[in-house]
Amino acid sequence: MVLIPPKTLASCRDLVWLSRHIAEGVMLGVQHSQRRGTGLVFHQYRGYQAGDSIRHIDWKLFARSDRYYVRETEQESRMHVCFVLDTSASLGQASFVEPSLNKLHYAKCWIASLCWLLDAQGDSFSLLAINNQQTRYIPEGQGESHQRQIALQLQQLDASHHWPDQSQLAPLWQHFERPCQVVLLSDFFEQDNEISNFAARLHAAGRPCLPLQLLVEAEQTFPFKGELKLLNPEANSTGPVALEVDAERQRHSYLTAFARAQGELKARFAAKACVLQTDFIEQPVEKSLRQFIQHHGRLC
Repeated sequence: MVLIPPKTLASCRDLVWLSRHIAEGVMLGVQHSQRRGTGLVFHQYRGYQAGDSIRHIDWKLFARSDRYYVRETEQESRMHVCFVLDTSASLGQASFVEPSLNKLHYAKCWIASLCWLLDAQGDSFSLLAINNQQTRYIPEGQGESHQRQIALQLQQLDASHHWPDQSQLAPLWQHFERPCQVVLLSDFFEQDNEISNFAARLHAAGRPCLPLQLLVEAEQTFPFKGELKLLNPEANSTGPVALEVDAERQRHSYLTAFARAQGELKARFAAKACVLQTDFIEQPVEKSLRQFIQHHGRLC
């Protein structure tokens, strides 16, 4: 398998091309749960969507209703995966190894690539990108045109502001009324467990949430020396925007606090029978995807 290095990931602006090549690399050697083909037990009718084969259209029903419907059998019944992407300001943090690559860019490539994999096995997918100032939603769909629509929306996203509060999240729960599997991408930098609480509420509502935490290596290793200026991109009116510290003096306390916060975060997800996968954006997307699929075999 040829891995696409972070430098290529950062420089490529054609997300459709990039995600397809990443997905094709991951597909090699991965066993997918095929749901396409001819099933034996009728499951339901659903509206025709771009990418569906016309062979599955019920033409008799079309003649009666003048609308296109597709017959689904039990074998063909699809899983719906909803990608929830945190677009708060901290996702704009760039790698110190490859400064042109940031967390949000990595997340975009990761989501677009997994969409290719899901479509290859007959599943549908949607996208919900959120911060407290803007919500972008693309409903459930399937097929190459739907993949391109999601890729186009991903390309237009920027990292800004912070995670929505409860009142801002309230209108978004309508997107989870139908059964779905949620994949939540964030760095999980939170003030009062607001992002992990969102995942817990999804779990309680019967919408299993699979979390992926994206970090840069320096956030775990703290390799800095000398005087260091730390900026809080999501600072509110009551908190400091910047803090100047001596890196060597702060290293131990930072690493201790970071390890404690990570342990508490993993424990909160473990209590909900969820595996928190933590990846660094300096590693190839293919490796992250393969690990995610191994952790969550019911996805692929």
